[in-house]
Amino acid sequence: MIKQRLDRIFSILWILGLCSMLCSCSGNTDDGTGYLFTCTIPGNPQCIDPQYTDNQNAQIVIDAIMEGLVRLDETGSLVMAGAESCTVSEDGLFYEFRLRNDCYWFSAGEERRDAKPVTALDYVFAFRRLLSPETASPYAGEYLCLKNASAVLEGRTKPEQLGVSAPDGATLIFELEYPDADFLSLLSQSCAVPCNEDFFLSTNGRYGLDDKTILCNGAFCLTKWAYDDYGSGNFLTFRKNSTYYDADKISPASLQFNIMRSQPEADEDFRAGNSDVILTDTYPVNYLDSGKYTVRNSCTGTLGLIFNPDNEILKQKNFREALARSIDREQYAGMLGGSLQPAGGIIPPAVQLLGRSYRELYADEPLSLPYTPEKSAALFAELLPEFSSNDINALKILLPESFSDTEAVLSICQEWQNLSGHYIGIDRVSEREYRNRLASGDYSIALYNLETPRNSCYASLQNFSEKAELFGLEKSSLTPVLETLSGEESLSEKVALYGEAEKTFLDTLTFIPLFYQNFYLIYTSDNTDIFARPFSHSIDFRKAKHFA
Repeated sequence: MIKQRLDRIFSILWILGLCSMLCSCSGNTDDGTGYLFTCTIPGNPQCIDPQYTDNQNAQIVIDAIMEGLVRLDETGSLVMAGAESCTVSEDGLFYEFRLRNDCYWFSAGEERRDAKPVTALDYVFAFRRLLSPETASPYAGEYLCLKNASAVLEGRTKPEQLGVSAPDGATLIFELEYPDADFLSLLSQSCAVPCNEDFFLSTNGRYGLDDKTILCNGAFCLTKWAYDDYGSGNFLTFRKNSTYYDADKISPASLQFNIMRSQPEADEDFRAGNSDVILTDTYPVNYLDSGKYTVRNSCTGTLGLIFNPDNEILKQKNFREALARSIDREQYAGMLGGSLQPAGGIIPPAVQLLGRSYRELYADEPLSLPYTPEKSAALFAELLPEFSSNDINALKILLPESFSDTEAVLSICQEWQNLSGHYIGIDRVSEREYRNRLASGDYSIALYNLETPRNSCYASLQNFSEKAELFGLEKSSLTPVLETLSGEESLSEKVALYGEAEKTFLDTLTFIPLFYQNFYLIYTSDNTDIFARPFSHSIDFRKAKHFA
């Protein structure tokens, strides 16, 4: 206990010293550079292993301290990062990257002269880890276009047979099983960053679990990660990486992330003025009309109902159809806060297709079953006598307590009661209990956030396919639909194909979309050039400037 207190005191003194040092030098610049930016995040990153973690709080850290061959700039466009050039074969099956010769691994406490170069072998090792069944990466399914990826992931062949190779330290070659128009976009994801094998092995299974077991090759270097499950004042600190090839163009001197325990706590920390910037799904009503804040939004999520595939009542597709036909989106539209809007499709409005919003090109009205109460009532009347009242009344919608628009969900429940004669209520629980119950299958119906991992229609539908088991579907049944989307069709043809694919997936009635969700980047107006990467829930601080 005494040691923990001493550690906390040391951490506070360390921050105060850093702030004093930065304030003494950062306030003298007229161009806004050299500032310590503070950001609030809603939870502990837990693990900063890019190939393994799917923790959203880890994403913002990984994006700050690491980068791969390509990255997204502030406009969302792909640009070269760890690579200086890329050559693609005419058949789209071979990608050859030439790496920069000025990229280095760096960690806190190292001298610049001790930094080791990032090589093509680091990428080879990273992708072998990514597809290895031992890693159990949640991202592995997105990279099955790589040659032998499925066989490696299923344990039928060794990771060394994966279609990723390095003829020399500066050349990296990807060989694909089939062409994938999204492949370069895939390489911009946080899981596609390199991993140094020697360092990874030296951590003895603790890679990415603290500030001593991570190497950085990005714009910033992690210097301190202080987290106590039972304490407050938790934080991560970073400083500009002096070995980074573009260090002269990185504006901030340092970053600090305040670690809260939930999104409401994070929102309150920002509202109290303890940080410069936050990314949140809470409607920013207090900030929109204030000249003291800049607010940017992006509609990147789709919330919908999922059904426990082991529940005898919900196994009946006709029963799920009765529920779906009871949903009046026009009725609950006026009940929603600003962060939600009614949804009828899978792909959210922020996703673009060839530079245009897909939802503007293909409206979602024809996708979900329309509100038809007479048909719904007839289906309920036909099916309900087969089950006991106790079984029906036991059905509830599992909601995380962070979801605030319960009035809209209650209106859906009320309509179900009107048409079926049975009330299906809600079960609102903590975030932790919500996650645990989803994982264990301890629910009947749940409101589920089908997040899109990147700005891609294909990725959105592929993510649905990856969740097939959760929905009670066979993944193999969805694969043929995805295969129809990999061609080089015109824009109108692509729009039609994606619309047909969405319709096919929604016709299973295993996911009933209800809401599209906005995410907001909010920062104080004395700051500029801060950009959100909404699909990865991270923030780009590279060009961020502060004018006191």
